[in-house]
Amino acid sequence: MPEQDRGARPGGTTPARFSFGVLTEGLSAIGTLWIFLLMLLICADVAGRGAFNTPILGVPEMMQFSIVGIVFLQLAQTLRVGAMTRSDVLLGRLLRSAPRIGHALQCLFHVTGGVLFGIIFRTTWPLMEQAFANHEFYGSTGVVQIPIGPLKIIILVGCAAIAVQFLLLAWRDLCVVIGRKKPPNFEPGAAQ
Repeated sequence: MPEQDRGARPGGTTPARFSFGVLTEGLSAIGTLWIFLLMLLICADVAGRGAFNTPILGVPEMMQFSIVGIVFLQLAQTLRVGAMTRSDVLLGRLLRSAPRIGHALQCLFHVTGGVLFGIIFRTTWPLMEQAFANHEFYGSTGVVQIPIGPLKIIILVGCAAIAVQFLLLAWRDLCVVIGRKKPPNFEPGAAQ
């Protein structure tokens, strides 16, 4: 039986990449738990409306607020496992027939994604500072007020995580392009 590297993790990833994968899985799990709790809240609201003619105040506001947070929590893991929606018609053919060209194009896509989420991070940072400084809230005054600052932090964490994931994928593609790594077999929607 061959001896494994001390730093090896499942799939031959490095400890840092493995740890980052655990982080993205954790963020995604938090988003999934948040969805479950929202589902319970909606059921309780519907039951309250139907049985007691008393809805839970602020459920629509909580839903609107939560959707943004859940999306940003789950983006990095979605990209990591290859579930991000995209068309693989041209890219799939290139990855099969001309792997280096396909990976060069994919590298460009991943670098662009990393840069775009870096820009979102950079533009959201002052908005987060402003939200905390001004004690900004979302919702109706006197009914339900949800502080905006924590949502901005979730957006920042999600942007940072997906930007790093994009750059990790770009590095992997670049290694294939320059010949440091053998091209993996292309399967549409496969884990990245």
